[in-house]
Amino acid sequence: MVTILEERATLLAILATPWLQRISGRVVPVKRHIAVPLQAIISRYNGFAVSVTRKEGEDMLRIGLIGCGRTVQIAHAPALQALGDFYQVAAIADQSPEALERTGLQLGLAPEHRYTDYREMLTGEELNVVDIALPHAYHHETARAALMAGLHLISERPLALSIHDAEELLRIAEMRGRLISVLHFYLYYPPFREAIRAVRSGAIGDPFLIRCEGVTGGFGPGTESYHPEWHVNLEIAGGGVWLDSGYHAGYLSVALMGSPVVSLAARTENFATDLAVDDTAAALLMHENNGISSIQAAWSVPAGGQRVFEIYGTEGAIALDHEGYPLGVFSNATRTWDHPAVDGGHAESFIGIFTAIAECLRFGAPPPVSHRDALHALQIITAGYRASERNAVVGVEE
Repeated sequence: MVTILEERATLLAILATPWLQRISGRVVPVKRHIAVPLQAIISRYNGFAVSVTRKEGEDMLRIGLIGCGRTVQIAHAPALQALGDFYQVAAIADQSPEALERTGLQLGLAPEHRYTDYREMLTGEELNVVDIALPHAYHHETARAALMAGLHLISERPLALSIHDAEELLRIAEMRGRLISVLHFYLYYPPFREAIRAVRSGAIGDPFLIRCEGVTGGFGPGTESYHPEWHVNLEIAGGGVWLDSGYHAGYLSVALMGSPVVSLAARTENFATDLAVDDTAAALLMHENNGISSIQAAWSVPAGGQRVFEIYGTEGAIALDHEGYPLGVFSNATRTWDHPAVDGGHAESFIGIFTAIAECLRFGAPPPVSHRDALHALQIITAGYRASERNAVVGVEE
């Protein structure tokens, strides 16, 4: 059993050393020892990390991928390949033969382990965990089938489109002792990881205001072989920019404020496009600690806008993308900006969260995103749509 001081020393060493080094354009793990990144350590864990080392001879996690679209091809699959010490992609499923073949070749997976029906994969393969990356409307049904098959669940956001369906999945998981981990991967994006570390260390005092703005002229398309515009199909996506981009802003605000959201006011509209979903959203989130988060997101502005993510505290401020640096930290006392070193890019977001999930499943480390974290993130989104419909401030848990 390691002591608290040893845990802290290990955490500091990990934060000071990149997990991976890139050699000839290839991601190569440089050490077998890994620790839970600091951004996953939120207040209920008292700020302490759990440091673990892989035991020789332990079975790897056999994972099945459900959905082989663009997100899997550019993010999930490369991350799982980089973490070959911990995961073995045993099977994949997708209704699109083209996507199935492309991802199968990418992963070096034999045709007999590629399925056009995920249910056949669940019954025909020996798996520990599944990773769901499907259009939102299909998350609940697929997740339920995986949990009932006795498997741990990794899922793209959101867990489901309704609180009722999400709570059903959480009950099944808790009764069966299975993990649900929704991929709140921006918690592991290196600039956000360092921002959360700075907030938790007291660098800006007590945070009280967060400002998040992401205004663009469109959405990220899906794979051509299925439905490249499913994000704006209401029946499949379940919502527009507020659900897609607002979801990330919501859970990041909770993590950086260190406090859940209790109520909010919001407006979601379609102002400038012929989309069937909201193309513009603005929300004011009120946190339990009396802090405020302001969120603006849009697919309706072809001119684009400057992306903003800033955290203001009683003793300073933090800004992402500050003066050419990934992160800036301002001190009220000295009236100066510091730019801490931030290593890595978006690829580390998925490598980081898949690493933390492996540590949870194999070594009993705290989950990177708990069942209740996933539910709260969805509550923020559903409350935003409800507040817009009512033109009123609403409670998140109403």
